[in-house]
Amino acid sequence: MPDDNVIRPAFGAVRRPAPAGQAEADPPPLRVFGTGAGHRVGLIRDRAAAEGDVFRIVVGPEDAPFVETVALLPATAEAEAEAERIGFAILRTLEVVEGAP
Repeated sequence: MPDDNVIRPAFGAVRRPAPAGQAEADPPPLRVFGTGAGHRVGLIRDRAAAEGDVFRIVVGPEDAPFVETVALLPATAEAEAEAERIGFAILRTLEVVEGAP
C-alpha cells in the first residue's frame, strides 16, 4: 500500500474538486476524537476505498463539512488501535498549538 498520502506537504492547501463523473456517495461515518486549534480529528473506516478496506485518520476545519485524510492504514484490529493512537497524537498536537502563546 503506498504511503504517499501520509502527512502530505499539501495539507491545508485548497482542495481540488473531484474529477467529473465521480458521484459522491454517502460518506462513511466519522468517529470524532476531538477538536483543537479550530480543527476536528477523527477516524473513518472506509470499506469502499480504492485501496480496499482501510482506516482513515482525518483532519478538517471545525466549521467546514469536509475532512482530509492524513494517514491511511489497512483495516485490521491492530491497525485500528494504531489509527486511534495516531488520531489522538494529532489531536494533542493541535491542542498544544492552540495553547501556544
